[in-house]
Amino acid sequence: MRTSPFHKNFAANNATFANRFETEIVSRVGDAKNEYETIRNAAGITDFSFMQRFRFPEEKGLDFLDSLCAGNVAKLRFGRILHTFLADDDGMIIADCYIANNDEEFILLCESIADDDAVVQLLLSRGAAEAGMEDLSKSHALLSIDGYKAWAVAKELFGADVLGLPYLSIERYEYNGAGISLFRAGKTSEFGYLLLVEAGKTDLLFDACLASARKISGGLCGIDIHNDLRLEGRFFNVFAEGVLVRDPLELGLQWMIDFNKEQFAGRDAIAARRASGLSKKIIGICAAADVSGFTKGATIVNGNDSVATIVATCFSYTLDKFVGLALFSVDCAYAGLSFNLGTGEGPKVSTISMPPIMPKSLTVKLDDM
Repeated sequence: MRTSPFHKNFAANNATFANRFETEIVSRVGDAKNEYETIRNAAGITDFSFMQRFRFPEEKGLDFLDSLCAGNVAKLRFGRILHTFLADDDGMIIADCYIANNDEEFILLCESIADDDAVVQLLLSRGAAEAGMEDLSKSHALLSIDGYKAWAVAKELFGADVLGLPYLSIERYEYNGAGISLFRAGKTSEFGYLLLVEAGKTDLLFDACLASARKISGGLCGIDIHNDLRLEGRFFNVFAEGVLVRDPLELGLQWMIDFNKEQFAGRDAIAARRASGLSKKIIGICAAADVSGFTKGATIVNGNDSVATIVATCFSYTLDKFVGLALFSVDCAYAGLSFNLGTGEGPKVSTISMPPIMPKSLTVKLDDM
């Protein structure tokens, strides 16, 4: 199992660790509600070193990555990030990806449902060595800053110019002699930043981020709460609905695909399914806070007919109810409908438009930062 360069930092703060696809994750640091409030109202610092990370030289990496991933890398401008995915030959999702055009290099970050060796072998089988791939998964670490006031932490570390960075952009900074690649990203629906740093220079960065976050009532968080926040904000999570459904069309990820591209991994299979039409589709759902059985794998029924299976759930502290995603038959995959959980006499489940909340970050104005 690959461990994180930040392991000792989080272990010293009583973090709980878990194994996910042979990679260590910090699953939680404190109470779930407290971590939720930390990100919704302040800033949470989380270890994202579970992501697989690779560097490619610009000249060779451009064509390789464009032929590999579903999005159009060829149109990716300097300083910007493309959110797309990597599929297998059957057009089923393997990894949720960020591709960053970072001056004379491209950086590929993967959240993968395959372990490190499998992902590396897949990339090599498609010509990654010839494209000059450098594997950064062990030599570098990733730390995230997410939350309503995450910008304040980034500003204190790197200066006021971070406030002007648009969503899905990358910039280079120096911190105490360490070169940092800062990704303006995040999937909590609040402000978010990912910091890529050499593994040997993690301690100072960790201490500075945590100290800055604590000044605004922030602190450390685990990955478990990020799973909930992604669902509540309707950001795709490859480790929840992705690993169960895997078909990018049923998952509603058409926006990640450039169908005009002649080549990318799984293109023909995805195009064939698209041409034949979908029979199932992901839709948001909710249920009252006192409902039992609102869990992954549970069946949703209309009368005596099964119409959907729940593929992701969380409790929304903002709404004080359960929310989730379910894979519905397309003939009833609409928001605003009412069904039952388990049986025709089961608890009420409603389909909803996602996301069901308004993040606080949308209320922040640049002049107030």
